[in-house]
Amino acid sequence: MAELSFATTTRAECRLHVGRGELARLGARLVEAFPPPRKIVVVTDRNVAPFWLERVESIVTEAGYASHAVLVPAGEEAKSLRILGTLWDRLLATGADRGTVVLALGGGVVGDLAGFAAATLLRGVPLVQVPTSLLAQVDAAIGGKNGIDRPLGKNLVGTFHQPARVVVDPDLLATLPERELRSGLAEVVKYGFVREPKILDLLRKAGDLEGLKAKPEIVDELVARCVQIKVEIVARDERETGERVLLNFGHTTGHALEAADGHATLLHGEAVAIGMVAAAFLAVDLGAAPPTLPAEVTEVLERFGLPVASSIETKRLLPFLGRDKKRKTGKSRWVVVESPGKAGLVEDPPAATIERALAAIHKKGEEDAPAA
Repeated sequence: MAELSFATTTRAECRLHVGRGELARLGARLVEAFPPPRKIVVVTDRNVAPFWLERVESIVTEAGYASHAVLVPAGEEAKSLRILGTLWDRLLATGADRGTVVLALGGGVVGDLAGFAAATLLRGVPLVQVPTSLLAQVDAAIGGKNGIDRPLGKNLVGTFHQPARVVVDPDLLATLPERELRSGLAEVVKYGFVREPKILDLLRKAGDLEGLKAKPEIVDELVARCVQIKVEIVARDERETGERVLLNFGHTTGHALEAADGHATLLHGEAVAIGMVAAAFLAVDLGAAPPTLPAEVTEVLERFGLPVASSIETKRLLPFLGRDKKRKTGKSRWVVVESPGKAGLVEDPPAATIERALAAIHKKGEEDAPAA
């Protein structure tokens, strides 16, 4: 088990508890942060609720809180203004006040949506994150970024609203579908290439997805290392004005793929996996990385069954790339890896370079299909 914390820009503290069995200690973590009596509203989706909602509500009520639950649809389509409006209304219908705590129980979508609702309800109420997916445990639930999608792109409207507590328990991954587990591994791979090559060594040691599932000690170490990296970076750059941008490796193309796809076939991690390959080709084209980098990125991703190419044509991606949320003063910004553990930022690479990188990940044939 590990306990981490960092001070936020509002001088509040975000504290993270990481380790197996942490869900059982959720009540104590809540009491420590928000002495009862209070109201806690658990926001979750229809996929997670059958597995974990009853247990979490039991923990909350046994700790002395009034518990309410709000269910939202599962999937990226829930990150919409319509669903957000419904969530606001249902939170208000519970009698929520500024002492009410919103507890996000789910993956990245639930965390994004519930976090945005908590940031804006009554001009801001406390938030707790209990991530149930690998992607959320190593990345999405940490750092306070939240938001919803718009027709012009992904995560284009949102806020920074730090959770007071994040409870990361790898035991919750037991109910995660295999495809979602693969998707989360893309974010783990990202940390390995951007910051810590040891993560790539651990993945290779596991061998493949079945090997990883058979070695919970490697899962635990991967989760702990990724959380540590994310916390250290967020503590230095909470508002993503500097080095935190590097954690978007693969996300420029990844978000464009998701938007062009209409969130119909690609999961977030799958799109990011393809995006990392595109970014590797771009780095080579710019002379920032050796020619072997795309093959190195591809090998790790394919080892765990993640896609490395897409049938979505370049011309469909370009409009979404032009609206990437990392753009600054009209310039596009791409995260490039020079070698595992060493990453940087490139502003406005030549259009021809971008198009060649996208061409390198394009495959002809049927539209992208979900992995098994």
